[in-house]
Amino acid sequence: MGLLNWRDHDHFDPTGSQPCTQCGTGTPLRAHSGEPVHKVCAEDWNDRNPNAPRLRALSDKGRPYELGTERYHSDRPTKRTGRK
Repeated sequence: MGLLNWRDHDHFDPTGSQPCTQCGTGTPLRAHSGEPVHKVCAEDWNDRNPNAPRLRALSDKGRPYELGTERYHSDRPTKRTGRK
């Protein structure tokens, strides 16, 4: 599957660590559902579950691409504005 893009600040919970649902060690990271999970653990789960339902988005050119599984997926792309 590859690496997840979790750049949105909502993936970090400032209230503190909770046990990762995959490895059990503490993490301040949260999946889109709020589930505590390390990003690397989510990526590993995606790789170990190739038949899990997938989430897809359309590129700027209208081509579909995979964001990851419905459980653990990348942030949806944001429309880019002209940067200088």
